[in-house]
Amino acid sequence: MSNDISEIREQLSDQWQKVAIDLIRKGLPADTVFETLLTVGLAGQVELHGKHFMAGKLVAIAEQLSEQVRREKEALQEASKATKN
Repeated sequence: MSNDISEIREQLSDQWQKVAIDLIRKGLPADTVFETLLTVGLAGQVELHGKHFMAGKLVAIAEQLSEQVRREKEALQEASKATKN
């Protein structure tokens, strides 16, 4: 079943991406398109799971992004040091 869910998620992601690209090509600002997709998706998740649960999930996502940014910054610093030697 998880394989089915993975396939469904992949198909949905592809479709949402196509819709977003279509809207951008029609002249809508990309930041507005993606902000709206995020807002609609978040509203749906809040309806399904509640505000408290989704707030926790958003905090976890923010922490993951912060960690990713930190690692990327460290990698850039290391690369910069390596090219100076």
